[in-house]
Amino acid sequence: MWMSMTGYGRGEAHGSDVIVTADVRSVNHRYLDIHVRCPSKFLSWEPRIRGAVRDALRRGKVDVFLGVREWGKTGTSVRVNKEALASFISEAHRIKEESGLPMDLAFRDLLGIPDMFVFVTEGVDPAEEHWDLAAKALGGAVSMLLASRRDEGERLREVVGKAVAGLGSVVDQVASYSVENKVFAIDRFKERIILLSGETGMDAGRLHQEAAYLIDRLDITEEIDRLRSHMAGLGKLLGQPGEAVGKRFDFLVQETFRELSTASNKSAHAGISELAVTAKTELEKIREQIQNVE
Repeated sequence: MWMSMTGYGRGEAHGSDVIVTADVRSVNHRYLDIHVRCPSKFLSWEPRIRGAVRDALRRGKVDVFLGVREWGKTGTSVRVNKEALASFISEAHRIKEESGLPMDLAFRDLLGIPDMFVFVTEGVDPAEEHWDLAAKALGGAVSMLLASRRDEGERLREVVGKAVAGLGSVVDQVASYSVENKVFAIDRFKERIILLSGETGMDAGRLHQEAAYLIDRLDITEEIDRLRSHMAGLGKLLGQPGEAVGKRFDFLVQETFRELSTASNKSAHAGISELAVTAKTELEKIREQIQNVE
């Protein structure tokens, strides 16, 4: 079963006084690239979230969003930073004494001082207390994501499979034209012999060199053999699950493109050149689709 790199999943877990939600989105990427966002007091979840995603996925840009809604006991309270407050008051008195300026302080003056008030945890750390819920929500989201990526992967396999079948037909036509291509090669050789025979001083060795060059230049037998081998490899990958199918498929598509270009350049048959253009267009479509396969 093929796996697309595009998908979405959502999970939710409920506790007595908390709800944890998880949203996971992924798109295609050369490697596995994970981005995690969660509330500030639950940042300690991030390494475990990344680990869970790495266990489930191999490639793709993955965005994970964790949300926590609490009511009742929040697990945190506000405290005054006593050291900062004492230092501020002491410095204020010193300035007042040295400058003689009136220095009337109000509570609102303290609100604008950075780090004057801090949040502290009461009792059990909420990140640890609610991790099981987060793991459950994340698991549900990842499961849904995997299901959507499998569904999309199967759709991609059907589309690519039809394109590969059409490409195979084109390769068969190119192979059928290769016989005619040899006839055209011989005709060109004969034309070249006639031209060379009119040159004074032309020896037999030169004629043999020209013959060998033209036959090798126009023969596409090896390219046909490699194209058939690549088509067999593509067909095998279509029915093969597992990791890195997309990368291996993309490699064979590139090799097929290269052999078609070589066959087209070497061929003396106009039909082969036309077929090569058609095949290259199909290959580009396949490459666009395969970029999204894991």
